[in-house]
This record gives sequence, C-alpha cells and structure tokens, in this order.
Amino acid sequence: MFGAGFLLLAAAIAYLWVNMTPADTTMRDSKDLDAVNQRISDLDAKLDRIDHRPQPVSAADFAKLSARIDALDGRLANQTEVASKVDTVSGRIDALSSRSQTALDALKQQLADLSGQVSAQQNAAGNLDALGKRLDLMAKLQKAAFALSVGEPVGEVPGAPPSLSKYAHTPPPTEAQLRLSFPQAEARALAKPQPDTVAAPFMDRVWEKAQGLVTVRRGDDVVVGDATAMALNQARSALQAGDLPGAIKAVESLKGDPAQAMASWLAEAKDLENARAVLAQMAGQS
Repeated sequence: MFGAGFLLLAAAIAYLWVNMTPADTTMRDSKDLDAVNQRISDLDAKLDRIDHRPQPVSAADFAKLSARIDALDGRLANQTEVASKVDTVSGRIDALSSRSQTALDALKQQLADLSGQVSAQQNAAGNLDALGKRLDLMAKLQKAAFALSVGEPVGEVPGAPPSLSKYAHTPPPTEAQLRLSFPQAEARALAKPQPDTVAAPFMDRVWEKAQGLVTVRRGDDVVVGDATAMALNQARSALQAGDLPGAIKAVESLKGDPAQAMASWLAEAKDLENARAVLAQMAGQS
C-alpha cells in the first residue's frame, strides 16, 4: 500500500513539473501553492492511514480463531458437565451422609435400649439375689426361734450378736427350766441373812425388822414378810404368768447374800431374754 501511494505522489509531482512553464511559475500566486501543498499533505495523511490500517484477517487466521472458539466452547461444555457431575456426586454424598447419620442415631438408640435392658436385668438379678438372701435369713431366724423355745442349739445365724451366737452349738436355757429351777434358788436365797440396813432411816429399819419377824402368806403368795421374800414372791408370780422380764426385774431388786444366791438363775434368765430380744429385732429388720 505504501509503495502505491508513493508512486502516485511522484507522478503528481512529475506532472506538475512538466506542465508548468517558468512563466506560469512566476505567475502562480501564493494561494495556488498553498492549495498544492494542502493536497500533498492530504495525500500524505491518507497514505499514513492506509499504512496503519489493520491487515485483513486471512482465511487461515479465521479458521484458527474459529478452532480456538470451538475449543473454548468444548472446554466450557466439559466444565459444565463436570460441574453437573460434581453437583450430582455432592448430592449423593449429602444423601449418604444423612442416611449414615440416621443409621448412626438409630444404632445409638438401640444401644441405649439394650443398655437399659441389661441394667434392668442386672437389677432384677440383684433383687432376686437379695430376696434369696432375705428368705434364707428369715428361715434361719424362724428355725433359731423354735430351737430357742425348746432348748436346742440355734445354729449359725448370719449377723447374729454374741448374745445369740453363743447358743449356735450350745443348748440355751428354756423358760420351763427356769420355772423348775426357781424354787431351789429361792430357798437358798431365803436361807441367807437379810442385807444390812444400817444406812437406812431408823423407821425403815424398824419396819424391815418387824416384817422379817412375821411372814403372812395367802396361799403361795407372801402378803407380809421381809424384802427378800416379797421380791422372790413377785418373781415367782411373774414367772408363772410367763412374764420373764417381770421375774428378772424382781430378782434384780435383791441385795446382799440373797442376790448372790439368785445370781446363777438370774444370769440364765437374762441370757434367754436377751437371745429372744435379738431374734425379734433381727426378724423385724429382715
């Protein structure tokens, strides 16, 4: 393009040079020269524009561009497909995660239920074991109570204090035996001298002395007599009525030699009463 413009400009200059005469040249005024110069400047600018005009796109370049566009479209389609697949996989992962969490929660609940059932069974087994022990203890207590009433060894009783365990293999005294042995012990006590009452007030000593001189009976009961006879009479009456604690209380009121004479009988009576009390307490707690 640049070469064609140059040739055109040269031809114009040559034409002017050939056709202009010296006379004409002298006759040209400055206005004509300016016009020519302007024409030349316009042509020069036009040539510059032509030289700097973008080159037309060739068929090969267009084909390359089209191929690149097609490749970009393909990549975009692939990316869209990949994104769709990613969304699908993500949805499946979310669904699986939700299903897994649901299954895990269900498994936890099943484990909790099983744990509760195991605990309930353990508690039931523990209750059965405790119930078995309780029934066994009650049976042994009933057996011991019967043995105690007939004067036989009570056997081994779990948790029994010494007042009962001392008769595990040794026959205990019975209330019938105590009633039979009481008259002999009573006679020994009555044969003993009365305890010294020097420390008592004068009138009490006089009354005690008078009662010791006279004994008034109504049947087997002593209505008036010394303190020993009165206490032993109360003990005998309580014993015959089945009131062993009352008999023990009356004998415990004795003093001096009469008390010593009744000591052996009193010890056996207390042992029997203590064993009975222990059995009653253990039976109430079982």
